[in-house]
Amino acid sequence: MLITLVGRLIQFAIMFASVRIMTELLSPADMGRVALITTTTSLFALFLVNPVGMFINRRLHSWVNDGVARSRFHLFAVYIVAVAIVAAGSLWLVDRLGVELGGVSLGWALALVCGSLCFNTAVQTLVPSLNMVGRPRPFIVLTLACLVVGLITSIVLNRWGGASAEHWLAGQLLAQALFSVVAYFVFFGKPAPGAPLPAPLNASNLRQMADFCWPIAIAVLLQWVHMQGYRFLLADEFGLARLGLYAAGYGLAASLLSAAETILTTWFQPQFYRDVSADSAERRDRAWSDYAKVMIPASLLALSALIAAAPSLPRIMLGTSFHDAGEYVMLGALAEWARMMVGMISLNAHRNMSTRALILPNVLGAAATYAAFYALLPLLGMLAAPLAVFLGGMTIVAYFYRITFANDAHVRVDFRALLGTTAILAAGAAVFAGGQTWLLDLDRRGLPLLACLAVGVAWGLLAWQLLKPFVMNRIHHP
Repeated sequence: MLITLVGRLIQFAIMFASVRIMTELLSPADMGRVALITTTTSLFALFLVNPVGMFINRRLHSWVNDGVARSRFHLFAVYIVAVAIVAAGSLWLVDRLGVELGGVSLGWALALVCGSLCFNTAVQTLVPSLNMVGRPRPFIVLTLACLVVGLITSIVLNRWGGASAEHWLAGQLLAQALFSVVAYFVFFGKPAPGAPLPAPLNASNLRQMADFCWPIAIAVLLQWVHMQGYRFLLADEFGLARLGLYAAGYGLAASLLSAAETILTTWFQPQFYRDVSADSAERRDRAWSDYAKVMIPASLLALSALIAAAPSLPRIMLGTSFHDAGEYVMLGALAEWARMMVGMISLNAHRNMSTRALILPNVLGAAATYAAFYALLPLLGMLAAPLAVFLGGMTIVAYFYRITFANDAHVRVDFRALLGTTAILAAGAAVFAGGQTWLLDLDRRGLPLLACLAVGVAWGLLAWQLLKPFVMNRIHHP
């Protein structure tokens, strides 16, 4: 686990360096184009690829043990090509209807979206699978190598062909194409001579996969509408440059909170899955409550630290054209925290194996997001977007807790303790953020870094006091 954790930390360092370099090279308008292209790609990836990928994760170990993993991946590759063809047809139709993707030509859109669906999917399937089957070293090496090569290639293309969203994403795509081939041979090796052909898929296999995938497909499509679809509305309402500023600030908040989430889940989520699969009914029943007992306070720590440092973070981690993105970092952190809470509370559906229960709350969440977006837009402008996403996420959480968990005696959350913790962290974040806003007006070099270091020290001490019992228990009972 230590090797994986160190690899993750290096991965995040490379990702943050990439964000800084990208925002130095690209203009806010180009950042807006990056946001629209990646949002379009994620529509097809989430709706059509993600559910099948989750099914592969569930079956991977048995396929490897049965010797059919290679053939199943070949079938998955055929499916991914079919998804790319569907995406290409959709983009062509949208272009014929006169809808522009931020000024990106149809040729570039087809190459970047369809290429990412093929090669990024291959990398994101094969490389994490190495870790799942107990091969952490090649998993870490390939993950870091792909990021480094993608960063270098994007820089070279932008220096050689001119700075643009298309050239930056093309560099990432070339690295993904290269490492999809490398990862294939690392994962599967050479086929054994004379190995028997695996049994083909039958109607029963396909029906089982469809029953597993369709509720997830609908749920993640609704999540895309909730968390990302509104960006096309922002581009129409405020223009690409404003969207780029928003995407940079929101993306920074999402990256930092995702880093914290990954570290926490790497440390605590294996215990949740062990408890869910335990022979003891008592352990299975209390699995989610035990997990939430540590994850909710830890996520509040991460959220409040990010809000406390929000005024200074863009000056350290983004290019000079994006230094005014602090308010988007702050509100983006709120929206991403809501996403974390939705993901955490949805794990109870995994405990009960009831993925269809994910559909209705996501319908309500998406509806609440757009109702809040249009209600707040005249008052707050672009700031309405992250607030609307936050409110939509809280709608999902409230539904799960009040409806789905109402009859579950084993789900317990100590709201009194959480309210006290939230009040303390919110007050501290407000003091730090307000003080930075005043200090940054002095325009002294080094102040943003000192402010972030002060936040790190203060919240590090808070985190140790709050999480020490859980960490020590995790060490003594691995």
